Amino acid sequence: MPVSSQTPLRVRFSSGVWFGRVTGLVAVALVSLGLAGCGEKAALPEQPPPKVTVAAPVKQTVQDYITFDGTAEPLLHVNLEARVPGYLEQILFKDGARVKKGDLLFVIEQDQYKQEVALNQAIYDQAKIEFDRQSTLLEQKATSQAAVDSARSKLQQAQANLALAKINLGYTEVRAPFDGVMGRHLIDVGNYLGSSPNGIKLAEIRQLQPLYIYFSMSETELLTFLEMSDADNAPETQVGKRKLYAELQGETNFPHEGVLDFAASDLSSDTGTLELRGLFPNKERKIVSGAYARVLVFYGENRDGLLVPFDAVMRDQLGSYVYVLDQDKKAQRQNITLGQRFGALVEVTKGLKESDSVVINGFVTLSAGLVTDPQEGKIEPAKLPGHGGEKDGQS
Repeated sequence: MPVSSQTPLRVRFSSGVWFGRVTGLVAVALVSLGLAGCGEKAALPEQPPPKVTVAAPVKQTVQDYITFDGTAEPLLHVNLEARVPGYLEQILFKDGARVKKGDLLFVIEQDQYKQEVALNQAIYDQAKIEFDRQSTLLEQKATSQAAVDSARSKLQQAQANLALAKINLGYTEVRAPFDGVMGRHLIDVGNYLGSSPNGIKLAEIRQLQPLYIYFSMSETELLTFLEMSDADNAPETQVGKRKLYAELQGETNFPHEGVLDFAASDLSSDTGTLELRGLFPNKERKIVSGAYARVLVFYGENRDGLLVPFDAVMRDQLGSYVYVLDQDKKAQRQNITLGQRFGALVEVTKGLKESDSVVINGFVTLSAGLVTDPQEGKIEPAKLPGHGGEKDGQS
């Protein structure tokens, strides 16, 4: 029993000694690692300077402008109507087709109107013979002046009735009053067209070449326009002179050129705006009636401006700025004042010189004083309406 009672104690003691020795070794190792960590740290690799693209501002002749929302409308819009009763016999166009002035579009039955012309022609011929006979007899003093006057009256009545019969016969043919685009026909062949004081509508025709674009100028815009223009450049004095430029949805650079065609004499009391209208040749027929269009109007004098990409301009609470590089290739913040935008470029009215190196790419990661690795770029001039590019204008 004594031997067995001491054996477990020896085992537990031995195990405790072994565990203590292991724990001590681990502690020594950790202390050694800690001492090693307190030594010199490994140096981080040096970052290369950021690559940027720089370019000088582009110097270009520019002019102030205002843009307006407008709506295209046909130059002429006519309802084609039947003016005489009868059955509709022919439709000689396809819905939506372009037609020329004088093209025959509808034919209403003509037989009865041809007979009316023939009947009135016979009455006229007889009245003419009788008038001539009475005139001869008067020269021979074989009839009275009253008889001659009566014959003349009957001749004039017959002549008027013949003219009316011919007019009604002409109304059986409905022709295009001008070059234009047809709408859909509203009455099918075989239908009877009755009498109506206002006529019976058969179709519509619109003249879209040229066409109008209507737009409005607010009171504020009008005052700005007058302030920046010459004294004799009020809108009403510019009718037929002031060039306009328009673009449709999806278009850029206002490719359609027209001229101011109408300016209201006063502001609308309902909307507080001045109604204006431009006449556009629409040679390529790209503008359709009812289309939304933006209209651009230049004002003021031409001037030389410095332009930079609009996307290169950054903004914060202090205002607009760009980064420029100094002689040491360090980026420096340059506060600027912006003017009008011209496509992808914007005019800088204050803050830049023509010789400045403006960062146009890679500026997002820059900060003031950071050394850069610059590459030379170029800013292409803005495409201005009326200064090159595609036009739909007048020669």
